[in-house]
Amino acid sequence: MNTVPAQLNGRAGATRLADELGAALVELSMLLRRAILPPQISLTQAWTLLILHNSGPQRVTSLAEAASVTQPTMSGCIIGMERLGWVRRDTGGTDRRVVTVCLTGDGEKVMHDLEAARTRTLLADLDCLPIQDRAALAAALPALRRIIAQEEQEKAVTP
Repeated sequence: MNTVPAQLNGRAGATRLADELGAALVELSMLLRRAILPPQISLTQAWTLLILHNSGPQRVTSLAEAASVTQPTMSGCIIGMERLGWVRRDTGGTDRRVVTVCLTGDGEKVMHDLEAARTRTLLADLDCLPIQDRAALAAALPALRRIIAQEEQEKAVTP
């Protein structure tokens, strides 16, 4: 017995799902951004903090690539975040020319505050949903994580 809804069958169904999922994710992302980011933190700063928090120290060129900005834009972002005490530049290892950017304790606190705001916002939203909707969201998480992993793998392979 086929348990896949008819509207999801075939290429047209997958296209419709991709369109609707994409639109919903973009809208949710924008709503969360407005709810979570205080006016004094730019999206590039928040993204950079997240990259450093999740991946550890990075070179400015790597941060720029990951945040999809130019190297001069990222350098300016790093300078601003250094002034705020959120990041520091370190020379490490045997090659003193290699400079990496890492989070400071203050940067970790900012990241913690952003994550806590995200959790509070989503929790308030989830509290308004019926249990069936929450169950559907929980059931969708593994598929969403597979999409994320697939995109990350394709990005790593594509020059």
